[in-house]
Amino acid sequence: MLAERHVFAGHMTEGATQAGAVANPPYLVLTSNDFLPAAGASSATDSRPLHKWAARAVLLALLMLATLASAHAAKFRVEIAAPERLAALLRANLDVVRWSGRDDVSEDQLRQFVRTAPEQVRNLLTTEGYFSPQVQAELAGEPDERVVRIDVEPGEPTRVVAVEFRVRGAIDSDPAHDERVARARAALGIEEGAVFRQSAWNEGKQGAVRSLQRRLYAAARVTDSRADIDPEAREARLRVELDSGPPFVFGEIEVTGLQRYALSIVRNFSPIRAGDPYDEDELLKYQSRLLGSGYFASAIVSPVRDAAIADAMPIRINLVESQARRVDLGAGYSTDRGPRFQAGYTDQNTLDRAWRFHTQAKVDRLSEQVVGGLTFPRRQSGWFYGLEGQFNHQDIQGEELTDWTLTGARTFILERRESQLALQYRLEGQKLPGAVEDDRKALFLSQAWTWIGLDDQLTPRDGYMFRLHVGGASRQLLSDRSFGRVRAKGTYLLPVSTFGTLILRLEAGSVIAASREDLPSAYLFRTGGDTTVRGYAFESLGVAEGGATVGGRYMAVGSIEYVQWLSENWGIAAFYDAGNAVDNWSDFRAAVGYGGGLRWSSPIGGLSFDVAHGEETNEIRLHFSVGIVFR
Repeated sequence: MLAERHVFAGHMTEGATQAGAVANPPYLVLTSNDFLPAAGASSATDSRPLHKWAARAVLLALLMLATLASAHAAKFRVEIAAPERLAALLRANLDVVRWSGRDDVSEDQLRQFVRTAPEQVRNLLTTEGYFSPQVQAELAGEPDERVVRIDVEPGEPTRVVAVEFRVRGAIDSDPAHDERVARARAALGIEEGAVFRQSAWNEGKQGAVRSLQRRLYAAARVTDSRADIDPEAREARLRVELDSGPPFVFGEIEVTGLQRYALSIVRNFSPIRAGDPYDEDELLKYQSRLLGSGYFASAIVSPVRDAAIADAMPIRINLVESQARRVDLGAGYSTDRGPRFQAGYTDQNTLDRAWRFHTQAKVDRLSEQVVGGLTFPRRQSGWFYGLEGQFNHQDIQGEELTDWTLTGARTFILERRESQLALQYRLEGQKLPGAVEDDRKALFLSQAWTWIGLDDQLTPRDGYMFRLHVGGASRQLLSDRSFGRVRAKGTYLLPVSTFGTLILRLEAGSVIAASREDLPSAYLFRTGGDTTVRGYAFESLGVAEGGATVGGRYMAVGSIEYVQWLSENWGIAAFYDAGNAVDNWSDFRAAVGYGGGLRWSSPIGGLSFDVAHGEETNEIRLHFSVGIVFR
């Protein structure tokens, strides 16, 4: 007697063979007694003739062929007739769809998938608020190419007819009770009349809790939630109750992972102090500052959410220090400067005092530069100090410059604001075609402010950035002449509809002096190039002198650009730039450039490739740049 085993979608049943019991078993299991001698018997004493063994071997081969034929893989595809949003849900989750790409599905397994598909469809649709759908599934087509057709009539969705939302606990005595509860209710995100969806219900409850946990009530939780569904009336009544828990207050920080640096290095980056009300945003800000400091490769700042110590919540900071010494090599290309190569060395812990020493050498088609500096650790006030020396040689638009600078700066940086007071001594040599070298010097005192309101630092699509820089020098203090200087630059990004960004840019500068004689060129203005007025060569817009283009006392640039995003990362742009640099406002005449290009939001920032026409030169130029340049 042969034993049979039936396999249907992972479930197994066993039974003895009976006539007509199973038409097409997927496979057969044969016992050894059916074709081998009994245990302990020998071939010499076996009474069965040899030809009977041959017959049995043939029979076994035929049975195996029949088994393979019955287990022949069924090729099939799935067609789903349903509203597209629901069809996408079904395609992503139904077993029959997932298995349609395999070549080892038997006919019986396929039929099992078809039988179970309606119930799976109903279960999936309940998550989208459809509790009484009409579902039919059938198997059609030829044996070599079967088709599973699933027809879905979802019917009317179940809608929310009532939402009961309560918050209890210490929040009852909070002066800002109504405002906090209103924010938590808004974070639930479900209103009467909305289609009930299980995912929205789960996410809404989490959102309401998170709204309380982000500020003051770190231990808030759901104490009761209920969704009463009436499938016949297609109505859902929701109820959720939260417990705020006690209000939390920041305590002391507990730091692990420090090896090279003093605890004060970590404390001085903190935006919070013991006794401040708990605010999760401040913890995220603290973590961001530590990561951005350069001292740490990893920084995890987490609170201890224990209601028993809510009046002095400890802050645990787990750190992994970054490598103290680092060598950097790099190469790049821009249409303004051509190929670029650079090499740098950084020591984060010079003299074991967390002083950051850095040096870098750069070379491109237009210039060579060597920089070296020392930056001291941030103080508790938020200010830090630095010194930097620089040598620079460049030959741009016929003007050859060689300068040495020494700068001392006092800097304050927050997440959305920067301030820097700097004193810079510059010794510069200028050489124009056919002229002797002209040396200038200045001791320049400056103050710069930057305000940042961007939605993303690398690839912004909304927000603003504004920078104001003012400074001056006096002939009485190591300068060839007295002068003042003001420069302002602003960029505004405005989202347009869902897939567009309008970018407006304005820049202006002025040197307050009777003339530009004896002024270092670095404090004058030129423009034109990838990130200013496109359609013109790099810094080719300025004052003509001695066969070269030099800087002028005044500069103004404006730009309007629209980017239409074709996908999350790719877009096309159209732009119009205008600007110039002159020695007298009466001579100002804007040079115009316009064109279009491609945009790519890459992991290293926004990349732009533009084709621009310059009206003044009647030339077409290619421009390539990385990021939106604000400085």
